[in-house]
Amino acid sequence: MRQIVKILFISVIIVIQPLLSSSVEGIKEERYTYFLEGKELKALVTIKGGVYINDGHPVGFHFDLLNRFANHQRCNIIINPAHNRDPWRELAEGKVDLLVVDAARDSIPFEFADRVISGVDLNDSEQVWVVRKENYQMLQNMNYWFGYFSHTKEYSQLVSSYYRRYSRNRFPSGPVSVLSPYDSLIRSYSAQIGWDWRLLASLIYQESKFSISAKSGRGAHGLMQIMSSTARQFNIENIYDPEQNIKAGTMLLKRLSGLYSSPQIDSVNKIKFILAAYNAGEGRVEDVRRVAEYKGFDPHNWDSAKDAILYMRSGDKLPEGVVKFGRFKGVETLNFVDEVLTRYENYKVMVK
Repeated sequence: MRQIVKILFISVIIVIQPLLSSSVEGIKEERYTYFLEGKELKALVTIKGGVYINDGHPVGFHFDLLNRFANHQRCNIIINPAHNRDPWRELAEGKVDLLVVDAARDSIPFEFADRVISGVDLNDSEQVWVVRKENYQMLQNMNYWFGYFSHTKEYSQLVSSYYRRYSRNRFPSGPVSVLSPYDSLIRSYSAQIGWDWRLLASLIYQESKFSISAKSGRGAHGLMQIMSSTARQFNIENIYDPEQNIKAGTMLLKRLSGLYSSPQIDSVNKIKFILAAYNAGEGRVEDVRRVAEYKGFDPHNWDSAKDAILYMRSGDKLPEGVVKFGRFKGVETLNFVDEVLTRYENYKVMVK
């Protein structure tokens, strides 16, 4: 009798288990997969990051993490650093939907404390996503998704990529194979313009030290310090997106390459002129070359032409039309070219 009951019990379990499993899966799908489908969210990253502090690349980490969540949810998240903005007020007023906050260093302002709510810690640095309280269901979805994702190999690789210690200038332990979390993008886009990826990496290090949230006093943004006007010129929608930023930068480099594709300019000088123009602008570099020619220097050789900067710096009288962009000190540009190329020589030896 007991044997018969046991057989019947097992038979029932076999029959209903698929039904129970599909029911659980259905609940799981309903709970977090489709809630945000088709929506567009706005996020601000308030964390300071990059190599300016010894905390890895937290802005890049959250940019990547948010986009993975968005892909899973089949929605779109527009992510920007919170430069010169009042992120807590924008969140409370509904101008943005989500803040990325370093909870260990930045507490919720008292005036907004009863209007916002934070999610779970997303890494060992106590960094969290914060939303308005009325968006509690969205936060639940985020927490539920992260609870699963944080136990995957993909998450471990993400943390390793953005929070590992990178050697960039000095290599005391010998050759390395990676320079930044963006090496794959740098390799891909450098190939499109015929550059050694290590040269492009050296340029990006010079511009931003691989920080996607870097911003200059002149209003240039991101890894390759792209101006908004340059982004518009190349139909780039989000210059904070690492890939779009590198795409804009390499498109600019390609255009500059065309300006210096002359039989009179050899390949080494071509790179020097491109770098100088990337830093100072092509108009300034053409001024340098015109002054060089006027003063008897070789306008096709950067090491010769750059001596003309002395005359542009001193304000010496020059014929009308030779200098079109005014006095030019040129110190930053001279250092820029030298430092990018010196680092590149180092990379060629130590980065495989």
